Amino acid sequence: MRSILFTLPLALVGCAVDVDVPVDIDGDGLIGPEEVAANTDPNNPDSDGDGHSDGVEWDKGFDPNDPLSYPYTGDYMVDSDCRDELPSNEGNDVGNLTNMFAGLDQYGDNVKSWDFCRKTILIESGAFT
Repeated sequence: MRSILFTLPLALVGCAVDVDVPVDIDGDGLIGPEEVAANTDPNNPDSDGDGHSDGVEWDKGFDPNDPLSYPYTGDYMVDSDCRDELPSNEGNDVGNLTNMFAGLDQYGDNVKSWDFCRKTILIESGAFT
């Protein structure tokens, strides 16, 4: 039994295979095909210079190449897949889509309504005299 324990590791060494493992050179969390799909700089962790890493922006549905597109402070889940699929305003009747708009949230972020397509949004407002 003891001879098997000593010969097994030696036998496995001879079976080594070259493996091409992509490396995240800039440490942004995107590697290989992801970096290509996001069209980001593989040597810069923040391609658009907005203070958010390319990987975080890409994972949360934002554009890592647009400095005005970055994750909200409130860490809201957005639906980036349907932004361009929304039809234009259908009027002001109940049940119709409203115009796309943006407004400040409790964290001071300019939140865009089209980031939340397919989701219900509660808008709270008030007026003072």
